Amino acid sequence: MSQASSLDKKEITIADLYPELMPEQQAEAEENWLQYLLVVKRIFEYVCREKPEILTELERRAMLRKKRNRRF
Repeated sequence: MSQASSLDKKEITIADLYPELMPEQQAEAEENWLQYLLVVKRIFEYVCREKPEILTELERRAMLRKKRNRRF
């Protein structure tokens, strides 16, 4: 089994990411990550709703980058 497929099956916890922190600090770090993800989600939803052409352009650029990387 490859490393990537074994990672897909295990949920990564804040304790995995920050084992050196005390439980209270891990809880705070988790809350910070959740707040960050909520902001990112709101931005994504706004772009989807108000400016979907931005997503189309990003997708186009990603495809071009992928094609360029395949050549090298």
